[in-house]
Amino acid sequence: MHSPQSSMRTLPLHMLVLALALALTACMPRQAAEGASVAADPAHSSRNSLDWAGTYEGVLPCADCPGIRTRLTLNRDESYELSTLYLDRDGAPRVVRGRFSWQPSGNAITLESQHGGQQFVVGEGRVALLAPGAAPSWPQPEQRVLQRVAAAPEAGVQRTLESHRWTLTSATGSQGQRIDGLPTGTARPVVFNFAEGRLNIEGGCNRIFGGYRIDGDDRLVLGRMASTMMACEPAAMKVDATLSDLLAEPAKIELAPGADPVLRLVTASQAKLSFLGRMTPEARYGAPTRIFLEVAAQTVACTHPARGASNCLQVRERRFDAQGLAVGTPGAWQPFFEPIEGYTHQPGVRNVLRLKRFDRGASADGSPFVYVLDLVVESEAVAR
Repeated sequence: MHSPQSSMRTLPLHMLVLALALALTACMPRQAAEGASVAADPAHSSRNSLDWAGTYEGVLPCADCPGIRTRLTLNRDESYELSTLYLDRDGAPRVVRGRFSWQPSGNAITLESQHGGQQFVVGEGRVALLAPGAAPSWPQPEQRVLQRVAAAPEAGVQRTLESHRWTLTSATGSQGQRIDGLPTGTARPVVFNFAEGRLNIEGGCNRIFGGYRIDGDDRLVLGRMASTMMACEPAAMKVDATLSDLLAEPAKIELAPGADPVLRLVTASQAKLSFLGRMTPEARYGAPTRIFLEVAAQTVACTHPARGASNCLQVRERRFDAQGLAVGTPGAWQPFFEPIEGYTHQPGVRNVLRLKRFDRGASADGSPFVYVLDLVVESEAVAR
C-alpha cells in the first residue's frame, strides 16, 4: 500500500515559478507604468484648455551673472513681447516683439526669432523655458519657471491694424467679379498702413492719408482724406479714384488672426477688399533710431564674413540740424551689407536717405540692426 505522499505527482520547477508569479500578479493593484508614453489629446492641450494669455515673470538662470530678470507677455493673437535684463550687467531691459507658434502637442510654444527661437512649455498660471533636448511636459526645474502675474488685454481691432502692414491681395465686387481699378500681385501693390489713428495708403499714383476711427460695429470710418498731387499714367490714377470711391462710406472690418493675419473690408455696396498682414518693425522690435545715410550712385564688390562675396551699396553717414540743413563733414564711404526695407537702388542715382534703424539683438550673421526707409531726402543722377 502506497502512502499519500508517494501517490502525489511532483510539479516541474519552472511550472511552480510560473504559478507563483501569476498569483502575485493577481494580488497586486493594477497601475499604469510610470513614464509610459501616452498620446497627447489635442482636445485637452494647454492651447485649448488653459487661459494661457497673459504676462509671466521670473528670474531665469544665467551662466555668468546672478540671473536674467524675464518678463514674457503672450497675446491671444499669437504675438509676444519678451523683456530681459541681465542682473549686474545691463542698465536697461532689452525688449523683443514677435510671433510665436504652438508645437503639435499644443502644450509648448516656440518664439519666432532670427537666431533660433526659445521654447516654453505652458502650464496653469506658469510657463517654463525648456532646456535643449528637454521634453515639453511638467514638472520642470523651478529655476526655469515664470509665474503669471497678469492677464493679457484683449487684442483689440485697432491694435491689430496698427501692428501690421496690410497688402491688398484681392478686390471683388458685390457679385464676386474682380474690380478692374485695383490690380493685385503687381510690382507696386496697394498697401494700407495704420498708425496712431491715421491711415496712409500707397500703391496708386499718389499717397492718400488722413485720420480714421473704428465705430461700435467694427466699421472703418475715414475722416477727411488728403493726398499728394502728382500726375501719373491713367492706370495708377484709377487706383486712387477707385479706393476713394470704395472707402467713402464706412466699411465692415473682418479679421482672421494668425502669424500673417488677414483683413477684409466689406463696403456698403458689398465690395470686398482682402489684405495680408505683416508685422511692422515697430511692433516687432520697438521704437527705432533715425539716421541719415548718403548712398553712392554705384555699388561696389564686397565680402561679408558670414555671407561671402556680393555687391554692396556704398554709404556714408550724414547729419542734419532741426531745420533740415546739413551740418558737419560726411563720413568716409563704407560698404553697406544690410538690406534696406522699402528701398530699391537705381544705378547711377545718388540718394540721401532717412532711415529707421531697429535693434533686433544678436543674429546668426552678426548684424544687430534692421533698416527701413523712412524718406528720400535728396536724389541726383550722377554721370559715370
